[in-house]
Amino acid sequence: MKRIDRDNRAVRRSRLGIKGKILLFLTAVIVPFTVLISILIYQNALRRSTYMSVKHAQDLVGNTEANLTSYLDELSLIPNECNYNYYIQEYLKDAIKQGKQESIPKDAENLHRYEMFSSTIETTLQERSDTTSIRIFGKNRQLLAKTIYPDEQDDEISVRDGWYRNAVAGYGDVYFCGPEDIRRSGSTTKKGSNLILSSMIRDSDDGSFLGVVRVDFNLNKIAEFMDNITIEDYEHIGLLNQEGKLIYEKHSGNNLLNEKMLAALQTCLQNGRWKNGFHQTELCGTQYHIVMTDIPMAGWTIVDLQPHAEIVRDARGSSLTIEIVVLLIFAAILILLNSLLNRIVNPIVELQRHMNMVTLDNDMPALPVDTQDELGMLVYNFNRMTNRINHLSAQLMEEQKKKRQYELQALQAQINPHFIYNTLDSIIWMAELQDPNVVPMTEALAKLMRISLSRGREFIPVADEMEQVRNYLVIQSMRYQDKFDYSVETAEDVRQLLTIKLIVQPLVENSIYHGIKEKEGKCHLDVRAFREGKDLVFLVRDDGLGMDEKTCASILTERSFHDKPKGKGNGIGVFNVNERIQLEYGKDYGVSYRSEVGKGTEARICIPCVEENKEVSL
Repeated sequence: MKRIDRDNRAVRRSRLGIKGKILLFLTAVIVPFTVLISILIYQNALRRSTYMSVKHAQDLVGNTEANLTSYLDELSLIPNECNYNYYIQEYLKDAIKQGKQESIPKDAENLHRYEMFSSTIETTLQERSDTTSIRIFGKNRQLLAKTIYPDEQDDEISVRDGWYRNAVAGYGDVYFCGPEDIRRSGSTTKKGSNLILSSMIRDSDDGSFLGVVRVDFNLNKIAEFMDNITIEDYEHIGLLNQEGKLIYEKHSGNNLLNEKMLAALQTCLQNGRWKNGFHQTELCGTQYHIVMTDIPMAGWTIVDLQPHAEIVRDARGSSLTIEIVVLLIFAAILILLNSLLNRIVNPIVELQRHMNMVTLDNDMPALPVDTQDELGMLVYNFNRMTNRINHLSAQLMEEQKKKRQYELQALQAQINPHFIYNTLDSIIWMAELQDPNVVPMTEALAKLMRISLSRGREFIPVADEMEQVRNYLVIQSMRYQDKFDYSVETAEDVRQLLTIKLIVQPLVENSIYHGIKEKEGKCHLDVRAFREGKDLVFLVRDDGLGMDEKTCASILTERSFHDKPKGKGNGIGVFNVNERIQLEYGKDYGVSYRSEVGKGTEARICIPCVEENKEVSL
């Protein structure tokens, strides 16, 4: 039976309940669904973040391109004004005819022309903060130079450079180049960067070549346009010239467009991989979103770079809130479902707990029927079953109790005939010898029989129980003269307490036959009755042979009663004494033994204190 109970408990522990199965199933459904929703949300957020970043970059680049184009158109007016200036036209024509090489003419007429257009150019330089110099070149050399830097070296500018050749080849179109370093006379230290605008001056009559105008301008206006742009923390926007070199970079932190990055960009541009618009590619080991557009009149390119990782981070940040909301919704669903399942499963669990407690020893109370559904009907039928079990259990327990009482009463009535016969033989033998102890022995036997019967009562006063023990010891001490002496003590405060009759004498008998009789020499037997707290204690102590631990542990088993040799004891046995006590008072009371081989044995009976005027269950 114990093995079956262990197996049942193992099955119950390993079995997953209804609530667990439902929650496990829903979790198995919800978790993949949540993961799928999270992936879709993230992908949508990534697409949206990419679209927004591209749209932002396109708007940014478009506005910058419009502003720079307008600015360059405005700069282009300077060579146009020079091209259509009468004094410049006449001055250059005369210079070509005369083959003059000097910068400042000596004749009055050309000097007047020189001063007139020179004044116009100076006015232009004073009005524009971004223009640093305006120069006019003939076929071979510089004819006019106006600059805001009076100490600038003019001989460093050569007509063999690209700006001159491209201006001539452009036949009136404006050509931009640079940036190039600004230098001062006597110094090679870089002070800044200038851009160059050049254009051919043509004869207004026949369109023939007269010269080239070169305008040097700084980055002030371009920097103003670029710096007014609002960009993200991780965003970079740069302005590149025809050769892919950096003109200006707008950034929030570090300089991204270094030589290595510019070389990678230039490689992509030269290979024809890119056109104006959006591109996603890897540069120097990092993925970038790149939006670019050209400024046709200057041949420049505006490039906006945004790291892909930052766009992904933005997408994660924007999707995280939605994902958290989705998770909270699913968590709320699980919590609500758990609450609902608790209302369904908890009564079932409670019913299961009560079912596990249903035994013949437990009087199970009825469970409340809170609902009228299938669960309510189940509880109702369970209550009917437990009521029936309680009734049958009570009936069975009563029958078992009565059966045990009848058996014990029969055992009490069956005092060992050998003891009676031997006692009567001793009385006869003592009478023939006219032994004076014959009267006390006969009197002790009569009292012993009278107390054992006790008019059919099950409970007697402690004083009578101890008197019965005293009479038994009187007889046994006379039979076994010089074998043992004894003492019987009863505390005054327990004399009138009630006890089950005939529970001490079997322990005394067991002590005599198994502890004292088999030991050589004279022994002592001590019997006491006293109160210990709320308990009544009977103590039987001898200094006989004693017992080992194994014998002491098995003395209260039923087997010890069956194995007892015939003719020894009164037939009741210690086991039955313990059974009677526990049947009446419960498992907390009974007989206990403590013994040591060669030193003696102590038997102890513990029962509750019961006053004589109180009712005792039978």
